[in-house]
Amino acid sequence: MTTIAAPKLALTVKAYGFELYLWKEEMEREWGATLRDSIQSAGCIFEEDNLMLAKLHLLGEARNRAISRSGNADLPGCDAFLNSWKPINMTKSR
Repeated sequence: MTTIAAPKLALTVKAYGFELYLWKEEMEREWGATLRDSIQSAGCIFEEDNLMLAKLHLLGEARNRAISRSGNADLPGCDAFLNSWKPINMTKSR
């Protein structure tokens, strides 16, 4: 028997050397996210009031990780990627 996960609408963007995935969870202010690079993948759930703040939250996390790896504080600000997100369908397993 094969179980097929229902697709979930998400947003994705490549920024700061990561592939970022963002989706709305069922709770009112809850968002799910995944940050991936060629080495590892990290998932998290966090609270934000709206989509724009959720995007900025995740971009900020990716920027902080990139700075801690490279020490380069001259990376573009999070707002540089704010309108670059693309919708995708993904399964819960991401």
